[in-house]
Amino acid sequence: MANQVVENGVKLVGESLLPGSSLMMDGDIKNGLAHAALGLLARAALGPVAWFAVAADSYSRSVTGKGLIDHLASGSPASPISPASPAPEPAVGDA
Repeated sequence: MANQVVENGVKLVGESLLPGSSLMMDGDIKNGLAHAALGLLARAALGPVAWFAVAADSYSRSVTGKGLIDHLASGSPASPISPASPAPEPAVGDA
């Protein structure tokens, strides 16, 4: 357990230096390099918030196997209230 915490901490520090580093540490070099390139382009085009988003996605994929968007999509519960049934169509003789 403590070993996993240390490993995740090292991955988090790596992500702060270069997005994709946690994936590269896991041996997924191809996706790690893709995240690194995307992170550098995102930072140049959109700034540090985009850099953080790419790093967060990489870290999430490394630790849980699911990307950030997958987590956000699965985190929204289904609406407990069923949609209202549509109003009945009026009959021909109704006015």
